[in-house]
Amino acid sequence: MLASCPTHGYYRGSSCPKCGQTGKFLMSDRELDNLGRILAGLLRHFPDKLGLKVDGRGWIDLKELLQALHISRSGFQWLREEHLIALVETDPKGRYQIDGGMIRATYGHTIDVNLDDLPMAEVDVLYYPVTEEELELVLENGLHPVDRKKVHLSGSVDKALEAGRVRTENPVILKIDVKKAKEDGMRIYKAGKDVYVADSIDKKYLSKLDDSEGDKQ
Repeated sequence: MLASCPTHGYYRGSSCPKCGQTGKFLMSDRELDNLGRILAGLLRHFPDKLGLKVDGRGWIDLKELLQALHISRSGFQWLREEHLIALVETDPKGRYQIDGGMIRATYGHTIDVNLDDLPMAEVDVLYYPVTEEELELVLENGLHPVDRKKVHLSGSVDKALEAGRVRTENPVILKIDVKKAKEDGMRIYKAGKDVYVADSIDKKYLSKLDDSEGDKQ
């Protein structure tokens, strides 16, 4: 459930995690899941499907988005700006931004976007999962976008393993020397709570994570 606590703001769950009170109901889990899927598709992949205009940094007018959803989705006539704000503010992965009446996804795009207004990564190391078959090729050629417009990196070994297991049972984790890359002028951005993006990663910043290193994470 998505709801609003009068004291602590928006939250997901049966009650406010800070005070335990039941706030104003906004969306059921089913509605939240459906809207989340639609929002991800429109902001990352096919805004033109509903005739939405996207600027160069992926921003879409919030009111235009609402109007398009009201017209095209029969089950969302009740949807208001507050519902979208609540969804964005409580998103567990930090996948979206709302600012100045505009909304965007911060990563996962297959449309061309410039994300250089995101905050720079403030970590020394990031991680990326590959299959055993991909390992040598990536170490020889670096990381480059495949099915998305940016290379997506994880802030922890656990998150990299989680991402890698979507494709293979036992992913190999690569370590990215972000400190050295930044010293050399490479721009890596923080795009979500545990997701970072870059145009590409040169091979000289990559190394295979040793099992002993993974155990320490």
